[in-house]
Amino acid sequence: MRRAGQVAEPDIAAYQRVLDRVFARSRPLLRDAPTWQAALFASVRGCYAEMRSNPEALEMHFVTTGRDERVQRTRTAHRDRVLALLGDVRDDVPEPIQAEMALTMIHSTMCAHVAADEAPPALDDAEQTFATLLFNAVPDGD
Repeated sequence: MRRAGQVAEPDIAAYQRVLDRVFARSRPLLRDAPTWQAALFASVRGCYAEMRSNPEALEMHFVTTGRDERVQRTRTAHRDRVLALLGDVRDDVPEPIQAEMALTMIHSTMCAHVAADEAPPALDDAEQTFATLLFNAVPDGD
């Protein structure tokens, strides 16, 4: 029996497929960028573009993740594998906590935007948020 407000397994499986598509496209984005921040920017932008085209996944990623432990675990596992890939394909990656901090700040900010507007920000607005947080708020590791 499913508890009220809990996400059904088929929905989590569909969300995982979206994350798998995002991850499958991540290697060249992370590898080919000029800096680690630009690499994460490209990866996060690709993820957000995919999420905007999948409203159910976007809802899970930015809203349901705060209410359903399984969705949160799925999102966290995705973040961890992107960060591991970043470390595998780049030589300029700072301490893992810095990249994790950047992704956490981006996710928190986007959650607040979605909650406040009850709609996902346009891609241009989201890109501005990503860039501001990645290039201004996180040390470059030098």
